[in-house]
Amino acid sequence: MSAFLPKSLTWAGGLLVLLFCPLLHAMDGPTSFVLNLPLSPDLTTPSWLGQPIVPQATFARMDLPISLPDPDAQLLVTVYFQEKEGGFLRVTWTGADGAHLLSDNFYEGIGMNNQRSLLVPAAMLQDKGTLSFQCGDTTLGIQRIKLEWLELKPGLVSPEIEDLLVTSATQPTQVEKDLDGWTKPVDPGAWRDKIVTVPITDQPQRVEQGVEFSVQLDSVPNAGRLTLKEAGLPWGKRLVVWINQHRSGTITPGVPTLEDSGYAAGKPDAYVGWRDGAVFLPATGFQVGVNTVQFSTEDDAPAPSATPAPASTDLDTSPPLAVKGVVLQLDYPPSAPTLVNTSAPAPQPPSDPAPTGPIDDGSPASTPSGLGMP
Repeated sequence: MSAFLPKSLTWAGGLLVLLFCPLLHAMDGPTSFVLNLPLSPDLTTPSWLGQPIVPQATFARMDLPISLPDPDAQLLVTVYFQEKEGGFLRVTWTGADGAHLLSDNFYEGIGMNNQRSLLVPAAMLQDKGTLSFQCGDTTLGIQRIKLEWLELKPGLVSPEIEDLLVTSATQPTQVEKDLDGWTKPVDPGAWRDKIVTVPITDQPQRVEQGVEFSVQLDSVPNAGRLTLKEAGLPWGKRLVVWINQHRSGTITPGVPTLEDSGYAAGKPDAYVGWRDGAVFLPATGFQVGVNTVQFSTEDDAPAPSATPAPASTDLDTSPPLAVKGVVLQLDYPPSAPTLVNTSAPAPQPPSDPAPTGPIDDGSPASTPSGLGMP
């Protein structure tokens, strides 16, 4: 099994590379470059990147001339941008054999700051070409672009991993199929041994103003585990997970390395991108039939209080918050019935008798008063 790794990591195992992989060699010059927008008038770029070109056009566009520094290198492109309502961000590569559409729309439909990556394979790059970004507006809405060259290297991976793994210098390992620039269908539910895996979401979803997800269970599991990716959660905050309108646990997403380009320039207390999180769910929170899943936020260390904090009524003050890839794992006894059904999220409050309004409650024993965010 092989994996794409940053060329800058070659020297860490230099002796082994020379002994066992004589065909691998380090690339001269910097192997990654971060382009901040708006462009600086005195911008200096590495030898493989030409000066960005911004043509005069109805729709904003930027072209990046790129020369392949190594015939076997592949280019990982990570874009940090603000999604615009009803807009698009198109990404193309134009080489000697013509134009290739890498992504018809890089947006994920969340209407907020976002981060996405795509991999441009060596076969498409050839010798040189132009990487272009075009937006359906007069401004691109891009804050930063990171270009990183990767090389194919051997690695030790479980035989159960069938996808090619892609590892950058500062970001978690991803699978190649998630880096082609297009929207992926949700993986179907699966039952393996006594573990049932159920996708809860079919697309990224804004949740700060209240979204209820649901899953139907034929029997109560022994335990559950919920995993997700979130974007927009401020530092010092955590997610509260509510199962059937009862507080079931909290998620504090991981903190990326400070070398991650998702940290805003000059403002490290702000991060643009998706962070992973997970929570263990006890069996007592589940029930036979429809089970609801909701999210709220609270401080990492909420002040102790004998009574729940009053719920906010101004939903417009809630910072943007999105989740995607929400997956529920359930542990069943061997005789458990077959799979479960999930329903698409609906931005509406649960049925009575639960009152409406945002959840803003740090009390572990309380029941949510609604679906929004503080």
